[in-house]
Amino acid sequence: MAIVFPSKTGKKRSLLIDGFRILAWEEFRATHKEELKGLEYGGYGVFEIEWNAHEIHNMTYVELVALAKSLEFAENELLNLRSNYYAKKNAMAANKPQAATSKSNGNGNGNTNGNGSANGAAMAMAAQEFDNGDLF
Repeated sequence: MAIVFPSKTGKKRSLLIDGFRILAWEEFRATHKEELKGLEYGGYGVFEIEWNAHEIHNMTYVELVALAKSLEFAENELLNLRSNYYAKKNAMAANKPQAATSKSNGNGNGNTNGNGSANGAAMAMAAQEFDNGDLF
């Protein structure tokens, strides 16, 4: 294993690819609604196979920006689409009821957050996907 420090352009490239993934997934899901019905995770596995094989993963940052323009998107629109997607996803995850009813915080010291449940915010955060891509 090696420690890698992505360049700012490399990080933006990664974020753009993820923005395109979200855009493509939403279109794929809408287009193939009936075929995906009843599949695990709404059929994301079917999409993922095609997505991983797509040529977009070999594109440079400049090529990605050009692709966005050709689809009439500005770079910041794709980044905003991505941010909004994860904000919605995290909000939905935070609103799901916690399955565990334990009054323990899980570290064996019996501490709770004062309302009879363990630190709910920390538990909710652990269940969510952590994404620091929006920090840049």
